[in-house]
Amino acid sequence: MTGGNDISAEYHHGIITKAVGGIYYVDALSGVEGDENPTGQSFKCAARGIFRQDGISPSAGDRVIVECQENHEPLISKILERRNFLIRPPLANLDGIVFVISCADPAPNRFILDKLIAIADSKGIEPMIAFTKPDLKQADELAEIYRNIGIRVCMVNNLTGEGAEPVREFINGRITAFIGNSGVGKSSLFNSLFPQLGLETGITSKKLGRGKHTTRQVQLYRLWELDPNLTGYAADTPGFSTVDTERYCRIPADELDNSFREFAKFAEKCRFTDCAHIKEKDCAVRAAAESGDIAKSRYESYLRMYEEASKINDWE
Repeated sequence: MTGGNDISAEYHHGIITKAVGGIYYVDALSGVEGDENPTGQSFKCAARGIFRQDGISPSAGDRVIVECQENHEPLISKILERRNFLIRPPLANLDGIVFVISCADPAPNRFILDKLIAIADSKGIEPMIAFTKPDLKQADELAEIYRNIGIRVCMVNNLTGEGAEPVREFINGRITAFIGNSGVGKSSLFNSLFPQLGLETGITSKKLGRGKHTTRQVQLYRLWELDPNLTGYAADTPGFSTVDTERYCRIPADELDNSFREFAKFAEKCRFTDCAHIKEKDCAVRAAAESGDIAKSRYESYLRMYEEASKINDWE
């Protein structure tokens, strides 16, 4: 294959595993999309300036084309179309997200969890919830809410490793991210699954009710190097505070109900096809929330998210 200046060049399809200060680490992939396999070859690359001009920043998870010319450093020449993208943490093309929620210290925030699940569902990313610190407090009632709507849930004791196997099964063969607010035990869960990583962990501040940001950048780890029985990639991510979720994604108010999966079977029975499920007459979703067929906390999260989304102008 020949470059624009008739200089012989090789082109490789790959996935970005880490981005640090304008330097990108890329694993070469073989095969077609959906059946891609790492070749064992990797590149340390720069990226074309055109991406910055277009307001695009190559991110971990991006499928890219790497151009290799003799006597030149490898260069990311093209970013392939993204299936999905998170702004914070910057991650592309995720198959799944493990939302790490502590049963205590800090206490679970149902609204933030519902917002994160809605974002995942809106982007076609399968969510899983891993509750940590069950030795401090139980969260069975909360866990059951999410199991009832078809989300995989597990309780993990990071001190003993008990309960981590469902997480291992979930991440196998996928590109996944571990996401949660600071201090919930994301890095500890990663260490429980893969002790050889020895990721830095922090303690929760009693004053602020959150932990230190011990993970400072996003990196996709090659799972097969950590466990020969696994394939795929997984990322530990920096912890976030409550306000950070505002930067994750904006779901328009008129599309929000599609991100609450349990609404679908009731919405079909609403009197109006464009029902917002707020105050409309004969709203089956609202009736289901009143009867308990939809969890009260989930419906309250929907109302709060709808109000927030309604205040945002289209141009924003």
